[in-house]
Amino acid sequence: MQQKLIETGLKIGLRLSFKLASGLALPFPVLRTAMEIGSTIFKPRADVWVKQIKLRDSLDQGIVHAEVATPEDGTRGVLLHCHGGAFFAGSSRTHRALSTEFAARGKVKVYMLDYRRAPEHPYPAALNDVKSLYQHLLSDGWKPEQIILGGDSGGCALALAFAVELRSVGHALPAGIVMISPYVDITLSSASVLKNAKRDPMIKSYALKRGGDGYRGQLAARNPLISPIFADLSALPPMLIQAGSEEILVDDAINLAARAQQSGVQVHLHVYENMWHNFQMFNRFVQKSEQALDEIGVFIQSTLAKTTK
Repeated sequence: MQQKLIETGLKIGLRLSFKLASGLALPFPVLRTAMEIGSTIFKPRADVWVKQIKLRDSLDQGIVHAEVATPEDGTRGVLLHCHGGAFFAGSSRTHRALSTEFAARGKVKVYMLDYRRAPEHPYPAALNDVKSLYQHLLSDGWKPEQIILGGDSGGCALALAFAVELRSVGHALPAGIVMISPYVDITLSSASVLKNAKRDPMIKSYALKRGGDGYRGQLAARNPLISPIFADLSALPPMLIQAGSEEILVDDAINLAARAQQSGVQVHLHVYENMWHNFQMFNRFVQKSEQALDEIGVFIQSTLAKTTK
């Protein structure tokens, strides 16, 4: 009963803050700042060390920023994670607490990438930043089989598109992919976008469309480079996909899992009942968030154990 009351209270709070703002035509800097402020309710773990790094972008010759979270108990691999924020918001700071949870539970060093955001930097800027960070990991001595790709929300589109590109050019693939509340269909044509419009306590499609349009630039929303759910998904590494049953993007998760399985990919899909977009970030308050993070930790550890024997 107490947990139900907590979940209800959080949903009310999200409706009055995050969801309300996502339906307004506010300037992107305002929305970014609001997300940064709101994320301060999430506290990083004390048993994980966090530091900022700067890298030279090997493609654009600029600077790539990231935060690295390292658990005290040692690591057996790396998670390269692309944060959410519908391509226009979010950062390593908004996701710092989540990064430390990944690190501790997965026993990995987590690189939370601060990729360039839309609309100031449309495709392929963000994807190039993913490539640059991945190349840095390889140059640092990490092997592909020691690396997990991760993403939440729009970050899933970056992680998945990058994996597809690696496969397409014949490069060795990372060990696995973790996707939380994937926003991988920028056309927003999934049935749940309308079906869950009122039920979703956190986001409106308006904000997703603004971000998706800014990210895709001159490319069509259905282009597989932009919406990787439409790409050839064959021969990709194992995937863990999580979503909440109440979010408007739940069908992105379900459809992605179906397409990947049809292509022969090993997929575990878990839709958590009565949960919302990126509910994993609320683990201080919600038991199902704890369960979802434990599931991610087990997936990371078991996947790396299989590929690094």
